[in-house]
Amino acid sequence: MIKYILFILFITLFQTNNTWAQKYIVGGDFDYAPFSFVDKTGTARGLDIDLLKALSVESNVKFTYNLSRWDSALSYIQSGKIDIITGIIFTEEREQFVDFTYPIHTEYYSIFIRKDLHFNDITSLYNYRLTVLEKDVSIENYLIPMGLYRNYTVAKSLPEALAQIEIGRTDYVIAPHSLGMNELENNDYKNIEIGGSPIIRSIYCMAVKKGNTELLGILNKGISALRNSGKLTEIKNEWKVYNQEDIQSSRLAHDIKYILIIAYALLMFVFTWVWLLRIQIRKKTKSLNLKNQEFQKSEEKFRLITENSSDIFWHLDKNFLTTYISPADERIRGFKQEEVIGTYLWSILKPEGIQLLKEANEKRMAMDSKEEKTAPAIYELEVICKDGSWIWVETTVTAYCDAEGNIAGYHGVTRDISERKKAEQALQKSEMQLKELNATKDKLFSIIAHDLRSPFNSIIGFSTILAEQVRNKDMEGIEEYSNIISTASQNAMDLLSNLMEWALSQTGKIIFAPKYLDINVLINENVRFYTDIAKQKSISILNTTNVPSFVKADRAMINTILRNLISNAIKFTPCKGSVEISSEVKNNKVVVAVKDSGIGLSKASIENLFRLDTQNSKLGTQNEKGTGLGLMLCKEFIEKHHGIMRVESELGEGAVFSFTLPCNTDEAV
Repeated sequence: MIKYILFILFITLFQTNNTWAQKYIVGGDFDYAPFSFVDKTGTARGLDIDLLKALSVESNVKFTYNLSRWDSALSYIQSGKIDIITGIIFTEEREQFVDFTYPIHTEYYSIFIRKDLHFNDITSLYNYRLTVLEKDVSIENYLIPMGLYRNYTVAKSLPEALAQIEIGRTDYVIAPHSLGMNELENNDYKNIEIGGSPIIRSIYCMAVKKGNTELLGILNKGISALRNSGKLTEIKNEWKVYNQEDIQSSRLAHDIKYILIIAYALLMFVFTWVWLLRIQIRKKTKSLNLKNQEFQKSEEKFRLITENSSDIFWHLDKNFLTTYISPADERIRGFKQEEVIGTYLWSILKPEGIQLLKEANEKRMAMDSKEEKTAPAIYELEVICKDGSWIWVETTVTAYCDAEGNIAGYHGVTRDISERKKAEQALQKSEMQLKELNATKDKLFSIIAHDLRSPFNSIIGFSTILAEQVRNKDMEGIEEYSNIISTASQNAMDLLSNLMEWALSQTGKIIFAPKYLDINVLINENVRFYTDIAKQKSISILNTTNVPSFVKADRAMINTILRNLISNAIKFTPCKGSVEISSEVKNNKVVVAVKDSGIGLSKASIENLFRLDTQNSKLGTQNEKGTGLGLMLCKEFIEKHHGIMRVESELGEGAVFSFTLPCNTDEAV
């Protein structure tokens, strides 16, 4: 019985210990050797996996692995499908949805490029085809700022990108050094090499979903313990992870070997030349001291000029990185020298400025390849200030070369031309206003000198004829002449009304007094007024406005709009034609339309319909004259109500003039 009880207690304790061991699901990239990958047997392997296994022992937790495509892993950690994500590079953007552990490894990016391509510096890459890794941090951190994010193809993984470069489909890829070297060694690529030095520093971590502080604490505690015990370094060495220090150390050891050989050979001659050198040094020292004094004076003059000049003096290296900026930049843009030095030129320009300089640089490089000398270039650009505003500057740029004739950098002078730009813009605005004023003056003079005379000539002429017929008691033609006088009088009245309203609108003296009213009531009033005028040309007016449509509008302005549109429809409609006025409510707007069966308008006429500087008026079907002012008044008054005016017409097919008014027009008041 005692043995049975002890057995039960043993089983219970064993199960309790298993229960205490917490279990977590680990996600990450399934093809990211040497950090994480799935081998041919379907087993998760890599540096991060070994680290988690060691951490499992250290922290008494259990891990299961669900490695997938990288974009899937990012979505899994956010949705909670996995608890931990490995092999993730720290960025401020990602920190918004995950919490990062202590750093595990510092990685550097390298340029993996085809061996048969010429690579001198970063500018060599502008003409080569880029392969970019999908959603890689190098896009935002390097490719876009350096202007390389163009002429590219997207690869879903680094093995795919390197395979494309090997067979010549693309030219280069920017990728983590360790991953790239691992692929080169495993696949024995023959046509790929590393171009230049490592460029981007990235910190590899693990991460948990934002706010999971308990799991984050477990991981950080385990990582610290593994680092202190040396187990972390042991795992990294086992997977041959390349550090920047390893790369530099390898190169340094290679250089030291040759230096020692040369030093040993030279050492045999040093003592022979020492006493000769001492004599020469004494002679040279005096000369150098004199030259140094002259140089210091020259340098002091340059410093005084640059530090006290109102212009900005600057230097860029061959990669367009700022290496010097004079204090005038702080006075003009507000940035301190330490805030600017070390930043790229592209960070202070607008996209159009970046494009301008890139095109100019490509042109300069083409000229350099032809051994043509380029003169200093002058550009007008917009640059950003510390407060977020933009100012116009004039920049003079000169490239300087090294001893081999290659571009070593750029220097130049920048001057604030904001006031000059404002003056130029003000001058352009004044010129436009002057043209508009001249057009208005010419239009008004033309109307007064010609168009206004014509109806009065008709009134005077036919009134004289009418008077003679009345005197002679000749009643034939009296009705005809009376109608002509009536029409001419109405035209003169319309013209005078338009002239008066146009003059008042241009001087800002029209009072805008909107009130709630039924637009259909105004339409009915104007239809009744123009019915008799339409009958003179045997034109029928059809009014289809039945449902009340309430708006808040200025009665006088709406009457002017309706008067002009209906009058024009009658004027340009031939005898026995028709004019239809309608209104409806669409999308909380009242739409009023005046449709005629008249002569219509061409596309060119519609485009110039509301321009004062062009001749838009033409004779009606019975030689009625107009000025074009009426339609411009309509458009101006409709816009005053926050409405829109539209014209639909074709030659010989009539025309439809419509306008909208908001039903809830408090915003138009």
